[in-house]
Order: sequence, then structure tokens, then C-alpha cells
Amino acid sequence: MFVICAALSCKRSRMEIIMKQIKSSFTAKEAVITGLAAVAALLASGRILMLLRREGSLYTMGLFPLALLFGIYCLWKKALFMKEVFFSVWVRMLFAAVFTAFQVTGLWWSHPGLEAGVSGIEILLWILCFTPLSFAGQNILFGLAAYGGGRSREKRTSGKNILGKFDAWFLSRFAWAGKEFSPKKGFLYAFLIIMLGFLIPFATYYPAIMAYDVIPQLDQIRSSGYTTHHPLIHTLMLSMSLKIGEILPFVSNADRAGLAVYSLLQMTVVSCCFSYVYTFFRRKGVNRYLCYLFVLCVAFYPTHGLLAVSITKDTIYAVLVMVFAVFAWEIVTGREETGPGKGWFAAYTVLTVLLLLFRNNSIYAWVLYVIVTLFMLRGKLFRSDAKSNECRKANSAGSCLFYRNLCISHGIAFLAYLLLNTLMVQASGATSATYAREMLSVPAQQIARVVAFHEEELTAQDRENLSIVWDQGELPEYVPAIADRSKKDIVGEKEVLKTFAGEWVSLGCRYPGEYWKAFLLKNKGMWYLEDTTYLNDVYSYAKGYLQISYPSDQQEYMEALAPGYVRHQKLQFLQSVYRYFAAGDEVWRYLPPFALVMQPAFYCWTLLFYCLCCIGRKKPLLLVPAVYVIALVGTLLLGPCVLTRYLYPVMLSVTVLGILALGGDDRTYRAS
Repeated sequence: MFVICAALSCKRSRMEIIMKQIKSSFTAKEAVITGLAAVAALLASGRILMLLRREGSLYTMGLFPLALLFGIYCLWKKALFMKEVFFSVWVRMLFAAVFTAFQVTGLWWSHPGLEAGVSGIEILLWILCFTPLSFAGQNILFGLAAYGGGRSREKRTSGKNILGKFDAWFLSRFAWAGKEFSPKKGFLYAFLIIMLGFLIPFATYYPAIMAYDVIPQLDQIRSSGYTTHHPLIHTLMLSMSLKIGEILPFVSNADRAGLAVYSLLQMTVVSCCFSYVYTFFRRKGVNRYLCYLFVLCVAFYPTHGLLAVSITKDTIYAVLVMVFAVFAWEIVTGREETGPGKGWFAAYTVLTVLLLLFRNNSIYAWVLYVIVTLFMLRGKLFRSDAKSNECRKANSAGSCLFYRNLCISHGIAFLAYLLLNTLMVQASGATSATYAREMLSVPAQQIARVVAFHEEELTAQDRENLSIVWDQGELPEYVPAIADRSKKDIVGEKEVLKTFAGEWVSLGCRYPGEYWKAFLLKNKGMWYLEDTTYLNDVYSYAKGYLQISYPSDQQEYMEALAPGYVRHQKLQFLQSVYRYFAAGDEVWRYLPPFALVMQPAFYCWTLLFYCLCCIGRKKPLLLVPAVYVIALVGTLLLGPCVLTRYLYPVMLSVTVLGILALGGDDRTYRAS
């Protein structure tokens, strides 16, 4: 009894201490509002978790509680009452409401039981309950961005900080880290570490990971002839590697040797790009330990290594986009009075040409980038801190020279791209395979959804038009996460496409809600943080985060195209480990931190957050490095589906821009 009384007394004293802390931290009004917000969120969460338990969902019970705890923590830190962080209260409240609406709607649509048993009014109530938590969390993140990104390099490195003692301990034992950074040596060391890390998945999946896109490319090389459906430069790289495998001495299996040559070539390109980014971080003043962590994550985090040895067009393109974002960052933050030298412009031009060659539709994103960049840089100076008139005149002349060189570089890159692309097509005899239906992913999905849910309401004219558009008169098949099945039988003739356009407009006027839902469901992996459709619903054989296997029913066809290709099975343990990150049984889905950073939607929202921070900090020039990435996201929204390898360029670029914005010297130099 004494123990119970003592425990109750102790508990009462703790409560008194907590109440005193609350009174000292919150006013009565603030405490009431915070308490109501927390209670409303907890009640809504309890209702959702009960429904999810009935659905048998474990994955959603990973990220959802994590977000809930973060929101409540932000409430406790009085983040709900931060009055001025970049934007006014009402603007920030609108941002929070939009984000919350997307996440709650995604949750609603992701579970059949919730969609069938929960009304729209209750969904609206959930949005209202969770918006204060999103608002508080958003305020905290904006505050961190303002604090972390607004400091100069000197303020970041001066005085005492959390890493001070560790830094002293580290430098006392590793003297090389305290020496002046050498870009050449830094690049070499980073390259060796990253290549060493990539050798592990290379040995595990020797000679390469054969994804399903490889089959049509091998078919082009071995039998049907080259086309431009996939980037021709990538198909020619694969063809060249296979030919090298045939001429290598002491090789008993030419196919495996050729595929290994391609893997090593791609690993080298990817390692060089990441190593360059590492040296750029160091030159821009990013904390050395963050730079070391960046290199180690690239080298040993499974996603990067698996994609480095995967024969798809997306890997090289992704690292090119990342480096391109770094070059764009240099454009708006450079401090040289006359701008970068000729070597920089030459590298920028070559990088641009490769960027355009490795993605067929990248020209649209690049043109938008060029227009925005030249417009925003018009009349800007590299330095605005010059005090004398002579210095200002010199800086103005240097700015004009830089602007002219940038325009020339863009023009040369565009002409070189057209020339090289034409030469490759002519030399290889490639035929155009850009079918009209490849650009009809969104309209095809919208029509297919209307047909799937309103077939009995279609008129005779609707059915006649659909039978003309879809070959063999069959109605389109609707799979929410992918448009390939709905557009595969569309006839690409001009008159038929006119009929398609007319029917699309007609059905859209009658069913606008279904059109919006079809668009959102196709791209759910880009806005819903807990989406799993892109993991499992694309193709029956392509389950998993990275789709590391090709169709089992095409095994014989694969062996006919590459008779010598047989993946060795000597490292079964490592294959099992990697399978948890890439195949259908992703264990990371049940680990909230991993689940968050591996979701494509996380990087899309982070990209939006980056843009808002640039606007809020009144540094619009820092939007320039993100323009191409934003345009790339736009092309993906109109694409057939959401896959990790499609979003990989966005993931890398957003990560790099975030590190530079928060950890580097991001001062932009403009005319005063």
C-alpha cells in the first residue's frame, strides 16, 4: 500500500511539473487550441487505425503513426503559433490543408474497405482534424530551412556546435581530413569507394540485372533492327558492349562478357557523376561529414548499387540529371567576376547533349529550362557587393560575357544534339517507333475508367467511336496504376485519333470526376506518401521496388536473344538481402524511416518544399536548378505509370539540391 501511495504521489508530482511547464510555455488560449488539435487528431487516428486493422494493413501502420507523433511533437513545441515563417498564416494553412487532403484521400482510395465504408463527409472531417498537425509540422520545417539555409558559410563553421567535440576527436585521429581539400584527390577517393560498393551487387548479380526493358532492346540488336522507341544511344551502348564481349580473348561466354562490360561501363559513369557531386559539395562548404555520409550511402545503400548494374536507360539518365542540377546551381551561385571558364562551358555543353540523347522526351523539359534560365538571369550580376564604380562596371561586363557564353552554349548543345541524333539514326538505320498512342496515357486511362464504371450508360455512338479507336472493337482495359493496358490497342491513324479526341471531350464533359480520379490514381505514387500500387500493380511479373527480373514466361525468348546469358547463383545470401529492397517482399516497407526515403512521393513533395523555401527566402534564382526537374515531373505525370526507376532522376536531384540549400554556400549574386 505504501508503495502504491508513493507511486501515486510521484505520479502527481510529475503531473504538477508538467502542468507548470505547460503554463510557462503556453497561454490559456494556446493550451486550449493545442489540446483540441491533439485530441481531434488522436480521435481521427484511432478511428483510422481501427479501420486499417480490419483491413489487415500493416504497411500503413508504419508511416502513419510516425507522422502522427511528429505532428504532436510540433504541437508541443508551439509550432502552431509561429506567426511569420516565409509566408502568412493563411497561406501556410492553405499549404497544410492541400497536403493533408492529398494524404487522407490517398489513404481512402488505397483500401477498398475504407473507400466503400467511409463517406466523403467523414473524409472531410479527417482532413480538418489532421490539418493543424500538418500546419505545425510545416512551420517547424520552414523554420529549420530559414535557420539552416539563411546562414553563411562562416556562421556555419564558427563557434561551438554539436559536431565540435566529434570534429576535434576525428581530426586528431585522421589528420588527412583536416588538410586543405584537393578536388582531384577527393574525386579519386570518392570514385574508388563508390566503385568498391558497386562491385558487391555486380558480383551478386553477375553479369548484370536484366530488367524487362532489355528484352526489346536485345531484340533490336539481334533480330528486328534498331528503332528510336528507347533512346538510341543506350541501345547502341548495349550493342557495342556485346560486340566487345565477342572479341575479348580468353572468354568462353561472349554474351555474359558483353553484359559484364556494359555493367562496368555504367558503374564507371555513375561513380564519376557521384564523385563529381561530392567534390562540388566540398567546394561549396557542405559539412565534411555530410559529404562522407553521401559517398557511403551511394556506395553501399542497395538502391544505388542495384540500379548501377541494372541494364536500363534510366540509371545513366538519372545521374546526368543530378549533375545537370549541380551545374545549374553553379550558374546562379558562382562568384567569379567573369563567370566560369571555357572548360566549364565545354563540360556544360557536353552534359546537355548527353542529357537530351538519353531521354527521348527530355527536349521539352530542357527547352522550358532554357527559357526560364535566360529570362531570370537577364540583367543579373555575379556580384552585388562591389563598392567602387570601376568594380561594378567590371562585374557588369563579366555578367554580360557570361550571359552571352551561356546562350552560345545552349545553342551549340541543341545543334549538336540534333546532329548526333541524326547521325546515329542514319548510321544504324533506325526507324522511328514513337507511336501516337505513347502520348495518350492520361486520355486513355480516363476513357477506360469511364468505360469500366459507366459501361451501361454509354450511348450507341459512344460504343461505335470506341470500337473505331480500339483495335478489334474491344473496350479498353482499365488498371488504375498503369496506362499500358488501356492504350495498347489504340489505332494510331490520323482520322482515328480525331475520333478519339472527340470521344475524349464528350465523355469528359459528362464524367469530369472520373477523369480527375483516373489521373490521380495513375500518379498516386507521386503524391501519396504511403502508396504501394507502383510496387505491385504495374505488371504481374514486375513486382518490387526496382523490378529486377524479366518475365518468366519470356525465358525462352530471352535465351534466344542472348544464348549465353545465365545469371550465376553463387551468392544466394546477398541476393536474398537485396531482394528485401528490390523484389516483391520489401521488408523496408515496415520500417518507417526507410519507407519514407524510398517513396517517390516523398521527393515530389520535397521538391515543392524546396521551391517554397526559395520563394520564402526571396532567392528566386535558386529556383533555376529545379526548373528542369520540375518539368521532368510534369512529363512523368503524363506518362504511363509511376516506377522508382522513372523517378530516380528526381530523387537524386532533389537530394542534392536540398543538401546544397541547407548545408552549402547558397548566396546568389544579383544586381543591387
